[in-house]
Amino acid sequence: MTATGAYIFPSQVYLDDDIRERCLRSREMRIMLDLASDTLSMDFRAILRDGDEAELNDPRFRRPLINLMGVAGYQQDLRERDLRPVCVTGISLGFLSAAAATGWVSLEDMVRMSHLMAAIEIDEFEGTGYVSVFFYNGDHRTVFDELRSRQLDHLLHLSAYVSSNQFLAACRVSDLDAMKPALIKAGAMYRAIPYSYPGHCDLMGTVRKRFGEEWRFKDPYHNTEIPLISINDARPYTSGETIRQLALEQYTTILDWRGVLRYLQDLELDCYVVLEPSAFVVKSIALDPDCAITPVTGGVGGVR
Repeated sequence: MTATGAYIFPSQVYLDDDIRERCLRSREMRIMLDLASDTLSMDFRAILRDGDEAELNDPRFRRPLINLMGVAGYQQDLRERDLRPVCVTGISLGFLSAAAATGWVSLEDMVRMSHLMAAIEIDEFEGTGYVSVFFYNGDHRTVFDELRSRQLDHLLHLSAYVSSNQFLAACRVSDLDAMKPALIKAGAMYRAIPYSYPGHCDLMGTVRKRFGEEWRFKDPYHNTEIPLISINDARPYTSGETIRQLALEQYTTILDWRGVLRYLQDLELDCYVVLEPSAFVVKSIALDPDCAITPVTGGVGGVR
């Protein structure tokens, strides 16, 4: 009997040589790379093959690439695994990948949208020192209480509830040293995410306004039969008309990844597939003591 499952699309990650090689070897990615190259007038194959670290991790290239990895991986996994998708979801950038994979928007609009988001954020934040930071082994309330007691809470901007003991936030790299004593006392460990800018917090008001003014779908968007679980509020949606608004709202909404995982867990499905690049999502699930989901990985070069 065909199993029921959910597909989880990854957020943006640092692109290393392993991901580069997976994309270059993947048959499913070949047409995706050509489509993105033609849509954005960028040679995606050449950048993957010959680009240096900075070129590979330029968000205007990296984000569309990860979107395409998610879609190609979804298509590959559906062919290879006996699984009926009940729903899809994605963390941050993965929301857009999930939407395109299930037919809400065209692939061309997906890469245009992803590229524009990155271009606006670079314009607003390059040179400011702001980055996203992954915090683990610590509750966000305890961390902010400790920062508040030292009058330092204004330095950190909460971005996402990842789990009961993990969260994402944004700050200037130069402010991490000032916050370090409070973070240590709160028991939180942290890692700044390379080549990242703030996301999903109060710093993004101008970016949200500019994106709302500049973005329009070039292709008609459609409704789909497979619900997408929004990370904005951990609720299912099937109306194509909600995509632009949900994507816009993500900029200044503290995302509830913890709520999405609990929602998926309550569905009691047979299988939860995290598509490549899956490392961050799988790690966040493994580190969450309250999450009972046991994910498998799949997609482009995924382990089965």
